[in-house]
Amino acid sequence: MDPAAAKKRFIETSSFFTNCETADPFADMMIDDCSFLDEIPSRSPCPKCHKSRKYYCYTCYVAVEQVAKRLPTVDLPVCVDIIRHAHEVEGKSTCAHAALLAPRHVTVHTYPHVPDYTHEKVLLIFPGPSAVSLEECLRMDGEEPENGESRTSNEAQDIPKFPFTKVVFIDSTWRQTKLLYNDPRLKRLPCVSLSGSYPSLYWRYSRLKGPSHLSTVEALHRFCGELHSALRLPRDDRSQYDNLLFFFRFMYFRIRAQYGPHNIRAYAGHEG
Repeated sequence: MDPAAAKKRFIETSSFFTNCETADPFADMMIDDCSFLDEIPSRSPCPKCHKSRKYYCYTCYVAVEQVAKRLPTVDLPVCVDIIRHAHEVEGKSTCAHAALLAPRHVTVHTYPHVPDYTHEKVLLIFPGPSAVSLEECLRMDGEEPENGESRTSNEAQDIPKFPFTKVVFIDSTWRQTKLLYNDPRLKRLPCVSLSGSYPSLYWRYSRLKGPSHLSTVEALHRFCGELHSALRLPRDDRSQYDNLLFFFRFMYFRIRAQYGPHNIRAYAGHEG
């Protein structure tokens, strides 16, 4: 297959491309109306660093004045640290979405800075070779002795708890993940991968991993849903995490309108 045909095939098999024919792939989610973002006429200074930004500052993780008062706020079921690779392009990363929309629960750290997790019970969310499902992780933890006594199976089933104080996500391109994942400070953490296959709607489609490997904010959204179910919280409340995709949905439709199936040359060179 010649390079041009191979590139075309790669583009057309991405979930971003295939979902361009779907009216709204977010239709089943409860995401606040973001149409007001289209009405913002120009860039304005970041309230912190004063650099020119359109909707939010991807360095300070704060919205510009015209946006800040209209943003939804999401409460997560657990605190989240995102370890961002220093070479990940800030303006293209979705970790800023999470920090902006869930400020009470999300903290972003730039590698090589990694918090000291020695005295915390922390879980890494990453599809590494040692990863297990969240359900399996909770089952194994429920079998561990507490104060010298093992939980009975009924106790473990009747009182579902999340035994970790924090979860960690890696934010980088797939080419960069090896460095972060193999860092001893992260590799020592128990590792969980998402269950099932969730096709990514991210526009920076990866040649390395295919359509089931999600962007950071997509992965966080899916994890919160899985944790919600694992803890047997009210099913109807799962939608409370959907606004994590507030900016993601807005960007998705902007990019789809500009770089849809009829403009596939625009995809060349993108890797996430």
